[in-house]
Amino acid sequence: MGNQKEAVLELVDEHRERGRSVSEVLGSVGVARSSYYRWRKSREEKKERRQSLYQITGEERRLIEEVKEAHPEYRHRRIQGVLQQRGVYLSASVIYGHLRQKGWVEPYERRAAPWKSPRYEAWRRNLLWGSDWTKLLVGGMRWYLLTVIDFFSRLIVAFEVVPTVHAGNVKAVYQAGLKGQGISVHSETKPQLRVDRGSPNTSGITQEFFEALGAELSFARVRRPTDNALSERFYGTVKQEEIYLVGNYPDETSAREEIGRYMEFYNRSRPHQALFNFTPAHAHEVNNKSVLMGELKDIKRTTREKRKAYWTQRSNGGQQLSEGGCPGKGQGEIVDPGAYTEDIFERQGAEFQKASDVDTKK
Repeated sequence: MGNQKEAVLELVDEHRERGRSVSEVLGSVGVARSSYYRWRKSREEKKERRQSLYQITGEERRLIEEVKEAHPEYRHRRIQGVLQQRGVYLSASVIYGHLRQKGWVEPYERRAAPWKSPRYEAWRRNLLWGSDWTKLLVGGMRWYLLTVIDFFSRLIVAFEVVPTVHAGNVKAVYQAGLKGQGISVHSETKPQLRVDRGSPNTSGITQEFFEALGAELSFARVRRPTDNALSERFYGTVKQEEIYLVGNYPDETSAREEIGRYMEFYNRSRPHQALFNFTPAHAHEVNNKSVLMGELKDIKRTTREKRKAYWTQRSNGGQQLSEGGCPGKGQGEIVDPGAYTEDIFERQGAEFQKASDVDTKK
């Protein structure tokens, strides 16, 4: 309907330039004069609409550009997380709009939507862990990165770089996770471990270890990578941001140190979209997603209040009136119009009396 209104308005403007009257043109298209003038008024009001108090500020634009220039590979959602860590909340769509205006949006092919079923949602930390491994090159040879991730906070609770994966590695990395989280082997409740059906996980040694420990080993279904989706997704991230960039680690020590640094960055500095752009370490510490939502609302409210104050000041000309009502002058600098009233009246009275005396003598 909006396009039709614009078409009628443009048609009338075009024919008026040719000398035809508004009524004649509207009659040919079957539009009432009242409708035409209402549409025209609406269009003019839109053009004159005042600036929103919640429009992003120049400082916020500068922050977006600063992050993009420092990290050209970051897209709008990643930039949103970085700014949120600085205490500034801007929606992903606002950031995308500014990047698009600057011509900084790179074309890319969207992947197909992942299979959303089944979906596992842990409601607290150390309730459900996931474990898996992926390959990497160390000294030109194939090695493996073995990790344990918390399904609630996405925190990497333990990792290991090994030349081959066997049951002993699965046991060791789980024990390292328990130790890192301060969970005793004698605790009655231990995290359930979600794993695939690889031979190191299904071996009798592994199953006997978990049975003796009193922990549950949960196997993913055959050909269902979504059962351990968080582990698989993490490997996609670590490959793109660390393993593929390095390509070949010189030796085992270098591999452990470099990957260890990345794990520290991933846990404590990298914003995670599934965690409302908070870090896994922060989500793990808070241990309550309702609290995370509350923190996000506070950041949004603070940002909106600062933005409103900024545009309110700009709309007032950027200069506040002083107490005396004169821009740029304090109360002491303003002249009191009644300060000399009494003297003026006395002088005027004397002059009037003198003029009266002169008239009397005449």
